[in-house]
Amino acid sequence: MPKPKKDEVYATYNNDFCYEKGLAELRKMEPDIEINVLDYHTIKVLLKKKDHATELAVKSIVRNTKGYVEVELDTINALKVPKKKEESSGVLDTPFYG
Repeated sequence: MPKPKKDEVYATYNNDFCYEKGLAELRKMEPDIEINVLDYHTIKVLLKKKDHATELAVKSIVRNTKGYVEVELDTINALKVPKKKEESSGVLDTPFYG
């Protein structure tokens, strides 16, 4: 199972209120971190300042705003690329004759 890199923290939220609150708190730390919004409930945080205190501060902000710090990346839907299905003719692909 893939894990986040050493200078990355992935945060997942269950509802919009906590997501917005957590994003606002993380933006206050903006010079030390870079925030990438992956989807409507997942945030990727890149640590520019690679020390243990910054990482702990980011993780505590995520937990205090009712979010989850992801330890395995298989659980994040935003990172999963859907596989292409084999093309087959469906009902709408056949012509209708009247």
